[in-house]
Amino acid sequence: MRSLAIVALLFIACLGCGARVIVVPEGEPVRLREPVKAKVWVADKDGREVPAVVVLPAGWWALADPGK
Repeated sequence: MRSLAIVALLFIACLGCGARVIVVPEGEPVRLREPVKAKVWVADKDGREVPAVVVLPAGWWALADPGK
């Protein structure tokens, strides 16, 4: 009976807590699960980039800048 308990504990320990890590390749779009406060660059009336802080709502898609 004791060996059965040890085997059961080892089996449970091997299962872990069920957490998974999914790696998203760089440049792939992702969908936000919850609102995110982000520091961004926005264009002013003259077209110059100026720093700003915005809240991106849940459900929006985020994508890396492809560059100029």
